[in-house]
Amino acid sequence: MSTIRVEQGLLEGSVRDGVHSFLGIPYAAPPVGERRWCPPAPAEPWDGVLDATAFGNAAIQTADTGMDLGAPQSEDCLYLNVWTTQPESDNKQPVMVWIHGGGFLNGSASLKIWPGEQLCRDGVTVVSLNYRLGAFGFLTDPEVGANFGVQDWVAALEWVRTNISAFGGDPENVTIFGQSAGGAATRALLSTPSARGLFHKAVIQSAGFEDYAVVDSPSLERSHTATDRLYERLGSTDINELRQIPAEKVREASLALSGIFPPAGQVHTPANLVWYPVPDGGVIDDDFGGWEKNVPVMLGCTEDEARMFVQPTMLYAHPEVRPEDAYTPETLANMAKAMGGDRYAEILEHFASTGAGDYEAIAEVITAGVWHEPARATLERFAELGRTCYSYHFARVSPGARSTGLLAKHSAEIPYLFGTLNPPEYYEEIDTQISRGVRHAWAEFARTGVPACLNGAPWPAFQPEDPQTAWIGDTIGPRTLEPTPVARLISASRTPQPAIPSRG
Repeated sequence: MSTIRVEQGLLEGSVRDGVHSFLGIPYAAPPVGERRWCPPAPAEPWDGVLDATAFGNAAIQTADTGMDLGAPQSEDCLYLNVWTTQPESDNKQPVMVWIHGGGFLNGSASLKIWPGEQLCRDGVTVVSLNYRLGAFGFLTDPEVGANFGVQDWVAALEWVRTNISAFGGDPENVTIFGQSAGGAATRALLSTPSARGLFHKAVIQSAGFEDYAVVDSPSLERSHTATDRLYERLGSTDINELRQIPAEKVREASLALSGIFPPAGQVHTPANLVWYPVPDGGVIDDDFGGWEKNVPVMLGCTEDEARMFVQPTMLYAHPEVRPEDAYTPETLANMAKAMGGDRYAEILEHFASTGAGDYEAIAEVITAGVWHEPARATLERFAELGRTCYSYHFARVSPGARSTGLLAKHSAEIPYLFGTLNPPEYYEEIDTQISRGVRHAWAEFARTGVPACLNGAPWPAFQPEDPQTAWIGDTIGPRTLEPTPVARLISASRTPQPAIPSRG
């Protein structure tokens, strides 16, 4: 066992193979009862020693994904976890704070796909956290406020600043990183004034980019509208009454209004989400008020992002629809028009010339329109702001990923980053080497602000006139970041306009 004192009291965690784990640490008071839809309050101190050997409650999941969360669901969910190999207070290791994804509807830091045991072996102190999801975290009310999930992230970072040195971490060298909704969360924190000074580097993975064209962008007005409809479903506009409504009823209303179902004739993409961090003139601003100029950013995508959402063997949003009935020429035309606007005919001509099947073409156009083109636009935007930014592109396809047709889908880099290459038969020795390289690069970025290959070669910073990226395939190394023909056409269809800072 391992014992550490934090501001609220003593913690007893566990030690295995040199890794000290402290799980289920409360970083704020339970947001229940009168604290529902309130900013997080400080965690209460405790007497004696708090058992920190099991994960704290997961946030209430808006939709049932069938995943094993590794912990019970509850509104009482504001817990974090710490992994370190060097818990002495004078070690001053870089700190990496993970914000999990799940569309702001699902997910938990307790999921088995992103433990901190392996990553911390690269000489960093790893923190992961839970936050309020769905309407619990992203309701917008002019009287009560907004962006409660964002305020949870800030509270966790404040806890890190106060307590992380006890675990061997350096509160003056904190990197925030997240994937999917966690990437959008990282981008949102760049525009959160109260987060300023609480982090010193940021990694944005597969979200948090400039606007895409499928649906209207998340906005304060859209969040207000969803909140009004939520109140209608719950039968009250009195916040005190609403705070007494059972959490399950709030969850059901949150799901009904979550926007996860695509418009007719289209297939599901993350563009449809409603409960989302939005500029509100308070917690999040319309600029980058939380981003200090000396804070570098690393961001990137996977090669085949959309194959997570439009899979070759199933449909997430409408499982009763057969894939062969959904991935049709008509669906392709609808998605090409949604993504490419007045250039959609040229997009269809491109696919006709390459002989791509309907499924492959649909996946490619969504990948280009929701991820690749917006990511490139973000790199250029950040460069215009004079910020230091590094790019990566994850394209490694394991034997298992090739056999399923999922390829380098959305989240494909996660097992490599956290060293969770399971099941073993899904991977081969090259994947083990790539995993080491990915963990090393992320840890070096946290340590120095410059990601580096295992041989010590630094990754090139992104420059619009010479757009270099770190290509992560069967090897890791620099490559010119060339947009695909579809991404070029989508980019050409856009009317340049300022993007919402938290967009992902």
